[in-house]
Amino acid sequence: MTLEGEITEVTSPPNKTDRQRSITIWIPTTEEHIEMTFQIEDFKNSGLVEGDQISIKVEKKFDIDAMAQDLFKGKI
Repeated sequence: MTLEGEITEVTSPPNKTDRQRSITIWIPTTEEHIEMTFQIEDFKNSGLVEGDQISIKVEKKFDIDAMAQDLFKGKI
């Protein structure tokens, strides 16, 4: 799944202004905000700023063999 959004705010978490930055992303399709926190070095390297359009790819992986074993054992 890929979510498209816009960075609406860049902030510094309390007591961590020298180490971290947080961004708030508005996702129109879900009408929700997502907040992500980065280490300051990663944030500076990314070049992210308020107003940037951003894509977030979400991958869900699971172990079908373990799930089948749990099913046969009555755990699911």
